[in-house]
Amino acid sequence: MPTIKDVAQRAGVSSTTVSYVLTGSRFVRPDTKARIVRAIEELDYQPNQIARSLRAKRTMTVGMVISDITNPFYADIVRGVEDVLSGRHYSLILCNTDEAPERELAMLQMLIRKKTDGLIVVATEANAEALRAANLAGLPIVLVDRRLPGDWLDTVLADDRQGAEIAVRHLLRLGHRRIGAIIGRAGISTTDSRQLGYEAALVAFGVTVDPDLIQGGHSTVKGGAAAARALLDLHPRPTAIFAANNLMTLGLFLTLKEYGLRSPQDVAVAGFDDMIWLSAFAPGVTTVAQPNYELGTRAAELLMDRLTGPPPESPRVVVLPTRLVVRESCGCQTSRPGS
Repeated sequence: MPTIKDVAQRAGVSSTTVSYVLTGSRFVRPDTKARIVRAIEELDYQPNQIARSLRAKRTMTVGMVISDITNPFYADIVRGVEDVLSGRHYSLILCNTDEAPERELAMLQMLIRKKTDGLIVVATEANAEALRAANLAGLPIVLVDRRLPGDWLDTVLADDRQGAEIAVRHLLRLGHRRIGAIIGRAGISTTDSRQLGYEAALVAFGVTVDPDLIQGGHSTVKGGAAAARALLDLHPRPTAIFAANNLMTLGLFLTLKEYGLRSPQDVAVAGFDDMIWLSAFAPGVTTVAQPNYELGTRAAELLMDRLTGPPPESPRVVVLPTRLVVRESCGCQTSRPGS
């Protein structure tokens, strides 16, 4: 079997330079990197991952904990993370919590026992202390999609408040004043931020916030459907509804069908999270688009910064902008990108 020394000799460089290319840990001039890659291919060199991990005291694995593996939004984030990690020769261990704090804690403990080199986590506040303890013990951790109070960890998220506000402002500009909101699971930052955006838009237009028009949908299809029933049973019912994630938007449309109501003729709709199937709806669904893939790539890049060092002294919070995609469900007749 060819060794790293054989590759170095074939490429005319040191073994250390070959190692830099294999791990992606240091910059190597493009022409030098090309010679090394060519030598690896010619020799069919296969790095001994176990031995390399033992020497470097690393496992070359990253753990990722997400809240709902059935949500396509998280699939896009995971793809972004994996694309960055694979380019750095890291493997990803993916764990799903189903939004259960006890399962989240079990997954975090398992990943720590497996000595993963770092974690990327869609976190709940319930296990903030466990994350803090692991981080203080030296484990690099990056949060994605959700933030924890104090911003003491690197965090990448979308501007949830801005996204909700532009969606509800759009409904207000179309003349709606009785606008219902289906918000997500309690105790997570995205729910709080999107509700604040909803309320800020109403206040800006001089509309009083009515608690009866705010219903919790638990971030699920079933929860969204139940919340929609509660809103549609009000007298008078809302003329428009803002659903604060993609699964709850689907639940809302299932309930509209159940009630024999049409959108936008009977109830205008604006959602959050743009998925390709929302454009296939009849009508197409007006929704807030997040940079899903970029959330993943940026989170992985922040983690790689800490793994390949020197790490930044202070935690970094990256907030990515959202945008409104206007389709027919809000009452507009043509699909066009919004602002």
